[in-house]
Amino acid sequence: MKLQFIIVGWHFDNFPDLVDQLIELNENNDNIDVFWTCHKNPSQKIKENFNYKVFPNLGLEDGAYQQALDYLKIDDDTVLFLLHDDLVVKDWDFINVCLNQINLGYKIIGNGVNYPLTLDPQEVKRGIKHIDRVKPEFQYLFSSPLFCYTIRESFMCIKRGDLGTIGDFEVVWEEPIPDENGKYHIGGIGNLQQSLLGYKLTKVFGKEKISYLSNNYQDSNYLFECSRGKNKSKI
Repeated sequence: MKLQFIIVGWHFDNFPDLVDQLIELNENNDNIDVFWTCHKNPSQKIKENFNYKVFPNLGLEDGAYQQALDYLKIDDDTVLFLLHDDLVVKDWDFINVCLNQINLGYKIIGNGVNYPLTLDPQEVKRGIKHIDRVKPEFQYLFSSPLFCYTIRESFMCIKRGDLGTIGDFEVVWEEPIPDENGKYHIGGIGNLQQSLLGYKLTKVFGKEKISYLSNNYQDSNYLFECSRGKNKSKI
């Protein structure tokens, strides 16, 4: 089984342990490929050790993942591991755990459990109805309000074909806006994109096909999510 790791490149060598572990993973496993989808110029270490591409800085992680998927043209049977580059890996056995979950029939696996929500496709946020942000060919799915499960997009595991079945990500193709401290924000579109994806996952596959590595928010026995690099000191 081929495994495709797609790493969103934001922090690079601020998390050197993860970079070194990914180098080892990439070099020692013929069935695994690691690709960095970067929204800024990567470090020299990334350039020397991985396939990578710098894409326009649009749409946060959804945009980065989608740009990589469109660029790579991955087979439907390939299992995707979609990661932020500010994760702390406690135990790399998460790979086997996720593959076992997929073999049991789960469609997507997240890290720590995320908050469910009710999404109304007709609700207006940022001046636009939710449904109008969805690709026209998949708007038929957004027929009514739905209580949906969501996955934090710091870590997701799903087959390429299953992600394609729901039309991939619903990206808000906007550029991040720097705040007064030079940090970027984008008016909540990260949560919006996550919610639109959760709606499709729940509607098409059902909440019983969505799994998590733990019942703890942002954390499991395998991975700790540093929330765009902010929570590293909490490990």
